[in-house]
Amino acid sequence: MNAPPETIELARCAACTARFLPSDGPCPRCGSTDVLRYPVPAVGVVIAATALESPAVGWTAPHVLAFVELSDSVRLLAIVEGAVPAVGCVVSVRRDGETYRARAEPPNSAKVVRGEGDSPTAGSAGPPFEPPR
Repeated sequence: MNAPPETIELARCAACTARFLPSDGPCPRCGSTDVLRYPVPAVGVVIAATALESPAVGWTAPHVLAFVELSDSVRLLAIVEGAVPAVGCVVSVRRDGETYRARAEPPNSAKVVRGEGDSPTAGSAGPPFEPPR
């Protein structure tokens, strides 16, 4: 029997349809408290990545970070476990307390699913993904 796929929880405002990472507060766009939480696959596409050679006290060098876009065009900053991933690389993402961590996926092992009306899928020749307005 296969294990269920990993997921990340996102939130969607019922009033203005903004999609974002869940928090204890209201919608960051319109202030509505009518926010619905829902799971999405825990994979994303790297939009940008860097390695900090002189990170803040308490972090080891190099400290690798990636800006990752999940499905539904929600973006997050994640600490990368491993080498600096290339832009366009598919990564698995997991929540570790208040921190997100990412790890590169083997090629062709995961596909990023976009929401209705979203930009092209990962690996396409289209422009960078735009957040909803």
